Amino acid sequence: MEEISESKVIDVHSHIDPAHPSARTTADIVLYHYLATELRSAGVPEGIIAEDRDPEQRAKGALPYMRLIKNTTTYWCLTKILKELYGFDGELTEGSYQSIRESIINQSRRSDRAETVLRKNAKISKTFLTFDCASDPLEHDPSLFIGALRIEPLIGRLSLASVRNLSKSAGRDVEVLSDFEEALAALFKKFRSCVAVTASFLPSEFYVRPDRGRAEEVFKKVLGNFEINREERNVLSSFALHEVLRMVEENEVPFQMMVGVTRPVPGASPPDRAITAFEPGMLLSYCQIFHEFKNVKFDIFLSNRVQSQELTVIAKNYPNVHVSGFWWYNLYPTTIREILRERLQMLPANKINGFFSDAYVVEWSYAKACLVRSQIAYVLAEMVDDGFYSMETAKELAIDLLERNPTMLYRLN
Repeated sequence: MEEISESKVIDVHSHIDPAHPSARTTADIVLYHYLATELRSAGVPEGIIAEDRDPEQRAKGALPYMRLIKNTTTYWCLTKILKELYGFDGELTEGSYQSIRESIINQSRRSDRAETVLRKNAKISKTFLTFDCASDPLEHDPSLFIGALRIEPLIGRLSLASVRNLSKSAGRDVEVLSDFEEALAALFKKFRSCVAVTASFLPSEFYVRPDRGRAEEVFKKVLGNFEINREERNVLSSFALHEVLRMVEENEVPFQMMVGVTRPVPGASPPDRAITAFEPGMLLSYCQIFHEFKNVKFDIFLSNRVQSQELTVIAKNYPNVHVSGFWWYNLYPTTIREILRERLQMLPANKINGFFSDAYVVEWSYAKACLVRSQIAYVLAEMVDDGFYSMETAKELAIDLLERNPTMLYRLN
Protein backbone atom coordinates (compact mmCIF):
# COMPACT_ATOMS: atom_id res chain seq x y z
CA MET A 1 0.00 0.00 0.00
CA GLU A 2 2.89 2.37 0.69
CA GLU A 3 4.19 1.76 -2.83
CA ILE A 4 0.86 1.93 -4.61
CA SER A 5 -0.33 5.07 -2.82
CA GLU A 6 2.27 7.08 -4.74
CA SER A 7 1.52 5.57 -8.15
CA LYS A 8 0.05 7.82 -10.80
CA VAL A 9 -3.39 6.89 -12.11
CA ILE A 10 -5.23 7.30 -15.41
CA ASP A 11 -9.02 7.62 -15.08
CA VAL A 12 -10.44 6.33 -18.37
CA HIS A 13 -14.10 7.20 -17.72
CA SER A 14 -15.85 9.96 -15.80
CA HIS A 15 -18.87 12.27 -16.05
CA ILE A 16 -17.10 15.32 -14.63
CA ASP A 17 -18.24 18.69 -15.93
CA PRO A 18 -14.98 20.49 -16.79
CA ALA A 19 -16.67 23.86 -16.25
CA HIS A 20 -17.42 22.88 -12.63
CA PRO A 21 -15.21 19.85 -11.86
CA SER A 22 -15.38 20.05 -8.07
CA ALA A 23 -18.32 19.83 -5.69
CA ARG A 24 -20.29 23.06 -5.24
CA THR A 25 -23.02 21.82 -2.87
CA THR A 26 -23.21 19.31 -0.04
CA ALA A 27 -25.52 17.21 -2.21
CA ASP A 28 -22.72 16.79 -4.79
CA ILE A 29 -20.84 14.84 -2.12
CA VAL A 30 -23.51 13.36 0.16
CA LEU A 31 -26.06 12.41 -2.50
CA TYR A 32 -23.78 11.00 -5.19
CA HIS A 33 -26.08 8.58 -6.99
CA TYR A 34 -24.48 5.46 -5.45
CA LEU A 35 -25.38 6.85 -2.00
CA ALA A 36 -28.79 8.06 -3.11
CA THR A 37 -29.66 4.52 -4.18
CA GLU A 38 -28.64 3.15 -0.78
CA LEU A 39 -30.61 5.83 1.07
CA ARG A 40 -33.75 5.10 -0.94
CA SER A 41 -33.27 1.42 -0.22
CA ALA A 42 -32.96 2.23 3.49
CA GLY A 43 -36.33 3.95 3.40
CA VAL A 44 -35.72 7.63 2.74
CA PRO A 45 -39.00 9.00 1.30
CA GLU A 46 -38.60 10.01 -2.32
CA GLY A 47 -39.90 13.48 -1.56
CA ILE A 48 -36.88 14.20 0.63
CA ILE A 49 -34.16 13.52 -1.93
CA ALA A 50 -36.05 14.01 -5.19
CA GLU A 51 -33.84 15.47 -7.94
CA ASP A 52 -36.02 18.57 -8.38
CA ARG A 53 -35.58 19.75 -4.78
CA ASP A 54 -33.06 22.31 -3.56
CA PRO A 55 -29.67 20.51 -3.25
CA GLU A 56 -28.99 21.62 0.31
CA GLN A 57 -32.48 20.68 1.47
CA ARG A 58 -32.08 17.24 -0.12
CA ALA A 59 -28.75 16.66 1.61
CA LYS A 60 -29.95 17.90 4.99
CA GLY A 61 -33.13 15.83 4.75
CA ALA A 62 -31.14 12.64 4.22
CA LEU A 63 -28.98 13.06 7.34
CA PRO A 64 -31.23 11.18 9.81
CA TYR A 65 -30.97 8.10 7.60
CA MET A 66 -27.19 8.10 7.21
CA ARG A 67 -26.65 5.75 10.16
CA LEU A 68 -28.48 3.04 8.20
CA ILE A 69 -25.82 2.93 5.48
CA LYS A 70 -22.68 3.35 7.61
CA ASN A 71 -21.79 -0.26 6.82
CA THR A 72 -21.54 0.18 3.05
CA THR A 73 -18.48 0.66 0.85
CA THR A 74 -19.94 3.83 -0.62
CA TYR A 75 -20.29 5.34 2.85
CA TRP A 76 -16.63 4.43 3.51
CA CYS A 77 -15.78 6.45 0.39
CA LEU A 78 -17.85 9.34 1.75
CA THR A 79 -15.91 9.34 5.02
CA LYS A 80 -12.62 9.40 3.06
CA ILE A 81 -13.79 12.51 1.22
CA LEU A 82 -14.99 14.32 4.33
CA LYS A 83 -11.93 13.48 6.41
CA GLU A 84 -9.10 13.73 3.92
CA LEU A 85 -10.35 16.46 1.58
CA TYR A 86 -12.36 18.62 4.02
CA GLY A 87 -10.67 17.87 7.36
CA PHE A 88 -13.82 16.55 9.00
CA ASP A 89 -13.29 13.56 11.29
CA GLY A 90 -16.60 12.65 12.88
CA GLU A 91 -20.16 11.52 12.34
CA LEU A 92 -22.21 13.09 9.58
CA THR A 93 -25.17 14.45 11.54
CA GLU A 94 -27.52 17.41 11.60
CA GLY A 95 -25.21 18.99 14.18
CA SER A 96 -22.13 18.75 11.98
CA TYR A 97 -23.89 19.54 8.73
CA GLN A 98 -23.38 23.29 8.72
CA SER A 99 -19.61 23.14 9.20
CA ILE A 100 -19.31 20.54 6.44
CA ARG A 101 -21.48 22.63 4.13
CA GLU A 102 -19.37 25.73 4.73
CA SER A 103 -16.16 23.80 4.07
CA ILE A 104 -17.48 22.41 0.78
CA ILE A 105 -18.62 25.84 -0.39
CA ASN A 106 -15.33 27.49 0.64
CA GLN A 107 -13.23 24.85 -1.12
CA SER A 108 -15.35 25.11 -4.27
CA ARG A 109 -14.32 28.78 -4.62
CA ARG A 110 -10.64 27.90 -5.00
CA SER A 111 -9.50 28.15 -8.61
CA ASP A 112 -7.01 25.32 -8.11
CA ARG A 113 -9.44 22.97 -6.36
CA ALA A 114 -9.78 20.39 -9.15
CA GLU A 115 -6.06 20.30 -9.86
CA THR A 116 -5.24 19.90 -6.16
CA VAL A 117 -7.67 17.03 -5.64
CA LEU A 118 -6.74 15.20 -8.85
CA ARG A 119 -2.99 15.76 -8.95
CA LYS A 120 -1.96 16.09 -5.31
CA ASN A 121 -4.54 14.00 -3.44
CA ALA A 122 -5.64 11.35 -5.94
CA LYS A 123 -2.43 11.28 -8.05
CA ILE A 124 -4.68 11.13 -11.14
CA SER A 125 -2.65 12.52 -14.02
CA LYS A 126 -5.39 12.39 -16.67
CA THR A 127 -9.18 12.09 -16.49
CA PHE A 128 -11.38 11.17 -19.43
CA LEU A 129 -14.47 13.35 -19.91
CA THR A 130 -17.69 12.15 -21.51
CA PHE A 131 -18.60 14.21 -24.58
CA ASP A 132 -22.23 13.89 -25.65
CA CYS A 133 -22.56 13.17 -29.38
CA ALA A 134 -25.54 15.56 -29.53
CA SER A 135 -23.56 18.50 -28.15
CA ASP A 136 -20.38 20.37 -28.92
CA PRO A 137 -17.04 19.24 -27.42
CA LEU A 138 -16.62 20.65 -23.92
CA GLU A 139 -14.04 23.31 -23.13
CA HIS A 140 -11.56 21.82 -20.68
CA ASP A 141 -8.12 22.05 -19.14
CA PRO A 142 -6.01 19.71 -21.35
CA SER A 143 -3.43 19.25 -18.61
CA LEU A 144 -6.07 17.48 -16.48
CA PHE A 145 -8.74 16.24 -18.88
CA ILE A 146 -9.19 14.58 -22.26
CA GLY A 147 -12.33 13.75 -24.21
CA ALA A 148 -14.17 10.51 -25.03
CA LEU A 149 -17.13 10.57 -27.43
CA ARG A 150 -20.29 8.91 -26.00
CA ILE A 151 -22.27 7.47 -28.90
CA GLU A 152 -24.87 4.82 -27.90
CA PRO A 153 -27.79 7.09 -28.93
CA LEU A 154 -26.58 6.38 -32.47
CA ILE A 155 -26.25 2.60 -31.99
CA GLY A 156 -28.62 0.68 -29.70
CA ARG A 157 -30.73 3.73 -28.75
CA LEU A 158 -31.15 4.98 -32.32
CA SER A 159 -34.44 6.90 -32.58
CA LEU A 160 -36.00 9.76 -34.48
CA ALA A 161 -34.82 12.13 -31.74
CA SER A 162 -31.22 10.88 -31.85
CA VAL A 163 -31.16 11.07 -35.66
CA ARG A 164 -32.35 14.66 -35.46
CA ASN A 165 -29.65 15.40 -32.89
CA LEU A 166 -27.06 13.83 -35.17
CA SER A 167 -28.29 15.94 -38.08
CA LYS A 168 -27.97 19.09 -35.99
CA SER A 169 -24.57 18.17 -34.53
CA ALA A 170 -23.11 17.11 -37.89
CA GLY A 171 -24.67 20.02 -39.77
CA ARG A 172 -26.39 17.98 -42.48
CA ASP A 173 -29.79 16.48 -43.23
CA VAL A 174 -30.33 12.78 -42.52
CA GLU A 175 -33.16 11.35 -44.61
CA VAL A 176 -31.78 7.96 -45.74
CA LEU A 177 -29.21 5.50 -44.43
CA SER A 178 -26.40 6.87 -46.62
CA ASP A 179 -27.02 10.30 -45.04
CA PHE A 180 -26.61 8.66 -41.64
CA GLU A 181 -23.20 7.31 -42.67
CA GLU A 182 -22.05 10.69 -43.95
CA ALA A 183 -23.26 12.41 -40.80
CA LEU A 184 -21.33 9.90 -38.66
CA ALA A 185 -18.16 10.74 -40.58
CA ALA A 186 -18.80 14.45 -39.98
CA LEU A 187 -19.42 13.79 -36.29
CA PHE A 188 -16.09 11.98 -35.91
CA LYS A 189 -14.34 14.87 -37.61
CA LYS A 190 -15.99 17.29 -35.18
CA PHE A 191 -14.78 15.22 -32.19
CA ARG A 192 -11.37 14.34 -33.64
CA SER A 193 -9.62 15.49 -30.45
CA CYS A 194 -11.21 12.61 -28.51
CA VAL A 195 -8.94 9.70 -27.61
CA ALA A 196 -11.78 7.15 -27.29
CA VAL A 197 -15.31 6.39 -28.39
CA THR A 198 -17.61 4.88 -25.78
CA ALA A 199 -21.05 3.26 -25.68
CA SER A 200 -23.24 1.32 -23.28
CA PHE A 201 -24.93 -1.88 -24.49
CA LEU A 202 -28.05 -3.46 -23.02
CA PRO A 203 -28.11 -7.25 -22.49
CA SER A 204 -30.78 -7.57 -25.19
CA GLU A 205 -28.55 -5.97 -27.82
CA PHE A 206 -27.05 -8.83 -29.80
CA TYR A 207 -24.76 -8.25 -32.75
CA VAL A 208 -25.87 -9.77 -36.06
CA ARG A 209 -24.17 -9.56 -39.44
CA PRO A 210 -25.18 -6.25 -41.03
CA ASP A 211 -27.80 -6.46 -43.77
CA ARG A 212 -27.91 -3.09 -45.52
CA GLY A 213 -31.23 -3.68 -47.27
CA ARG A 214 -32.93 -4.76 -44.06
CA ALA A 215 -31.29 -1.91 -42.12
CA GLU A 216 -32.61 0.60 -44.65
CA GLU A 217 -36.15 -0.70 -44.11
CA VAL A 218 -35.88 -0.39 -40.33
CA PHE A 219 -34.18 3.02 -40.55
CA LYS A 220 -37.10 4.27 -42.62
CA LYS A 221 -39.48 3.13 -39.87
CA VAL A 222 -37.39 4.96 -37.27
CA LEU A 223 -37.51 8.17 -39.30
CA GLY A 224 -41.28 7.75 -39.53
CA ASN A 225 -41.36 7.44 -35.74
CA PHE A 226 -42.85 3.96 -35.93
CA GLU A 227 -42.24 1.40 -33.18
CA ILE A 228 -39.74 -1.33 -34.03
CA ASN A 229 -39.43 -4.77 -32.45
CA ARG A 230 -36.39 -6.39 -30.85
CA GLU A 231 -35.30 -8.20 -34.02
CA GLU A 232 -35.52 -4.99 -36.02
CA ARG A 233 -33.67 -3.12 -33.29
CA ASN A 234 -30.78 -5.59 -33.45
CA VAL A 235 -30.66 -5.35 -37.26
CA LEU A 236 -30.38 -1.57 -37.15
CA SER A 237 -28.07 -1.34 -34.13
CA SER A 238 -25.72 -3.93 -35.64
CA PHE A 239 -25.49 -1.93 -38.87
CA ALA A 240 -24.94 1.29 -36.90
CA LEU A 241 -22.28 -0.33 -34.73
CA HIS A 242 -20.51 -1.63 -37.83
CA GLU A 243 -20.43 1.90 -39.27
CA VAL A 244 -19.27 3.42 -35.99
CA LEU A 245 -16.44 0.89 -35.78
CA ARG A 246 -15.37 1.73 -39.33
CA MET A 247 -15.01 5.32 -38.16
CA VAL A 248 -13.21 4.19 -34.99
CA GLU A 249 -10.77 2.16 -37.05
CA GLU A 250 -10.18 5.01 -39.47
CA ASN A 251 -9.53 7.43 -36.60
CA GLU A 252 -7.32 4.92 -34.74
CA VAL A 253 -8.91 5.30 -31.32
CA PRO A 254 -10.03 2.58 -28.86
CA PHE A 255 -13.70 1.69 -28.46
CA GLN A 256 -15.05 1.42 -24.92
CA MET A 257 -17.97 -0.99 -24.42
CA MET A 258 -20.01 -0.88 -21.19
CA VAL A 259 -22.00 -4.05 -20.52
CA GLY A 260 -23.85 -5.79 -17.71
CA VAL A 261 -26.78 -3.57 -16.71
CA THR A 262 -30.30 -3.15 -18.02
CA ARG A 263 -32.33 0.03 -17.71
CA PRO A 264 -34.84 1.49 -17.17
CA VAL A 265 -36.33 -1.09 -14.79
CA PRO A 266 -39.76 -0.15 -13.33
CA GLY A 267 -39.46 0.68 -9.64
CA ALA A 268 -35.65 0.60 -9.56
CA SER A 269 -34.04 3.56 -7.82
CA PRO A 270 -34.04 6.83 -9.79
CA PRO A 271 -32.34 8.47 -11.56
CA ASP A 272 -30.54 5.35 -12.85
CA ARG A 273 -33.37 2.78 -12.64
CA ALA A 274 -30.80 0.10 -13.44
CA ILE A 275 -30.00 -3.41 -12.26
CA THR A 276 -27.35 -5.92 -13.27
CA ALA A 277 -28.47 -8.34 -15.94
CA PHE A 278 -27.17 -10.48 -18.77
CA GLU A 279 -28.46 -12.67 -21.56
CA PRO A 280 -26.52 -15.77 -22.63
CA GLY A 281 -24.97 -15.29 -26.02
CA MET A 282 -24.76 -11.50 -25.87
CA LEU A 283 -20.98 -11.31 -25.31
CA LEU A 284 -20.44 -14.23 -27.66
CA SER A 285 -22.24 -12.33 -30.43
CA TYR A 286 -19.73 -9.49 -30.12
CA CYS A 287 -16.81 -11.84 -30.74
CA GLN A 288 -17.68 -11.45 -34.43
CA ILE A 289 -16.82 -7.75 -34.33
CA PHE A 290 -13.69 -8.38 -32.24
CA HIS A 291 -12.61 -10.70 -35.06
CA GLU A 292 -13.75 -8.50 -37.94
CA PHE A 293 -12.21 -5.30 -36.54
CA LYS A 294 -8.81 -6.69 -35.60
CA ASN A 295 -7.22 -3.25 -35.79
CA VAL A 296 -9.63 -1.73 -33.28
CA LYS A 297 -8.71 -1.89 -29.59
CA PHE A 298 -11.80 -2.74 -27.51
CA ASP A 299 -11.85 -1.79 -23.82
CA ILE A 300 -14.69 -3.51 -21.94
CA PHE A 301 -16.30 -2.22 -18.74
CA LEU A 302 -18.36 -4.81 -16.85
CA SER A 303 -20.96 -4.12 -14.16
CA ASN A 304 -21.83 -7.67 -13.08
CA ARG A 305 -19.51 -10.39 -11.88
CA VAL A 306 -21.65 -13.17 -13.35
CA GLN A 307 -20.01 -12.56 -16.74
CA SER A 308 -16.52 -11.91 -15.39
CA GLN A 309 -14.95 -15.22 -16.41
CA GLU A 310 -16.65 -15.17 -19.81
CA LEU A 311 -15.30 -11.70 -20.51
CA THR A 312 -11.84 -12.60 -19.21
CA VAL A 313 -11.74 -15.67 -21.46
CA ILE A 314 -12.73 -13.50 -24.43
CA ALA A 315 -9.93 -11.05 -23.60
CA LYS A 316 -7.56 -14.02 -23.37
CA ASN A 317 -8.53 -15.15 -26.88
CA TYR A 318 -8.63 -11.80 -28.69
CA PRO A 319 -5.43 -9.68 -28.70
CA ASN A 320 -7.46 -6.50 -29.33
CA VAL A 321 -9.81 -6.94 -26.34
CA HIS A 322 -8.88 -5.30 -23.04
CA VAL A 323 -10.72 -5.06 -19.71
CA SER A 324 -10.98 -1.99 -17.48
CA GLY A 325 -11.81 -1.32 -13.88
CA PHE A 326 -14.84 -2.22 -11.84
CA TRP A 327 -17.99 -0.60 -13.07
CA TRP A 328 -20.91 0.43 -10.90
CA TYR A 329 -22.23 -2.68 -9.09
CA ASN A 330 -18.78 -4.26 -9.22
CA LEU A 331 -17.13 -1.45 -7.26
CA TYR A 332 -17.12 -3.28 -3.92
CA PRO A 333 -14.09 -4.89 -2.24
CA THR A 334 -15.29 -8.51 -2.41
CA THR A 335 -16.08 -8.22 -6.11
CA ILE A 336 -13.00 -6.16 -6.98
CA ARG A 337 -10.73 -8.76 -5.39
CA GLU A 338 -12.43 -11.67 -7.11
CA ILE A 339 -12.41 -10.07 -10.56
CA LEU A 340 -8.90 -8.63 -10.29
CA ARG A 341 -7.41 -11.90 -9.07
CA GLU A 342 -9.09 -13.75 -11.94
CA ARG A 343 -7.80 -11.27 -14.51
CA LEU A 344 -4.27 -11.29 -13.13
CA GLN A 345 -4.15 -15.08 -13.19
CA MET A 346 -5.56 -15.41 -16.72
CA LEU A 347 -4.46 -12.42 -18.81
CA PRO A 348 -1.20 -10.88 -20.00
CA ALA A 349 -0.29 -7.91 -17.83
CA ASN A 350 -0.89 -5.35 -20.59
CA LYS A 351 -4.55 -6.38 -21.09
CA ILE A 352 -5.83 -4.99 -17.76
CA ASN A 353 -6.60 -1.37 -16.87
CA GLY A 354 -7.12 -1.04 -13.15
CA PHE A 355 -9.25 2.04 -12.69
CA PHE A 356 -11.93 4.40 -13.82
CA SER A 357 -14.02 6.55 -11.51
CA ASP A 358 -17.38 7.08 -13.27
CA ALA A 359 -17.41 10.16 -11.00
CA TYR A 360 -19.32 13.40 -11.44
CA VAL A 361 -17.03 15.55 -9.27
CA VAL A 362 -13.30 15.23 -8.57
CA GLU A 363 -13.87 14.51 -4.87
CA TRP A 364 -15.52 11.24 -5.81
CA SER A 365 -12.67 10.51 -8.23
CA TYR A 366 -10.42 10.70 -5.18
CA ALA A 367 -12.56 8.41 -3.03
CA LYS A 368 -12.86 5.74 -5.70
CA ALA A 369 -9.13 5.91 -6.44
CA CYS A 370 -8.49 5.28 -2.72
CA LEU A 371 -10.84 2.30 -2.77
CA VAL A 372 -9.39 0.68 -5.87
CA ARG A 373 -5.80 1.31 -4.80
CA SER A 374 -6.45 -0.44 -1.49
CA GLN A 375 -7.93 -3.48 -3.20
CA ILE A 376 -5.16 -3.74 -5.81
CA ALA A 377 -2.63 -3.58 -2.97
CA TYR A 378 -4.55 -6.26 -1.06
CA VAL A 379 -4.71 -8.66 -4.02
CA LEU A 380 -1.09 -8.17 -5.04
CA ALA A 381 0.12 -8.60 -1.44
CA GLU A 382 -1.89 -11.82 -1.22
CA MET A 383 -0.33 -13.08 -4.45
CA VAL A 384 3.13 -12.30 -3.07
CA ASP A 385 2.32 -14.15 0.16
CA ASP A 386 1.09 -17.13 -1.87
CA GLY A 387 4.37 -17.24 -3.79
CA PHE A 388 2.95 -16.28 -7.19
CA TYR A 389 4.82 -12.97 -7.52
CA SER A 390 7.95 -11.42 -6.12
CA MET A 391 7.53 -8.03 -4.48
CA GLU A 392 9.21 -6.39 -7.47
CA THR A 393 6.80 -8.06 -9.91
CA ALA A 394 3.85 -6.94 -7.78
CA LYS A 395 5.10 -3.35 -7.83
CA GLU A 396 5.48 -3.49 -11.63
CA LEU A 397 1.97 -4.86 -12.00
CA ALA A 398 0.54 -2.05 -9.89
CA ILE A 399 2.09 0.52 -12.23
CA ASP A 400 0.82 -1.45 -15.24
CA LEU A 401 -2.73 -1.50 -13.92
CA LEU A 402 -2.98 2.12 -12.84
CA GLU A 403 -0.85 4.04 -15.33
CA ARG A 404 1.25 2.20 -17.92
CA ASN A 405 -1.49 0.11 -19.57
CA PRO A 406 -4.07 2.90 -20.09
CA THR A 407 -1.30 5.25 -21.23
CA MET A 408 -0.27 2.80 -23.94
CA LEU A 409 -3.80 1.73 -24.94
CA TYR A 410 -5.05 5.30 -25.37
CA ARG A 411 -1.75 6.68 -26.72
CA LEU A 412 -1.49 9.37 -24.07
CA ASN A 413 2.23 9.99 -24.40
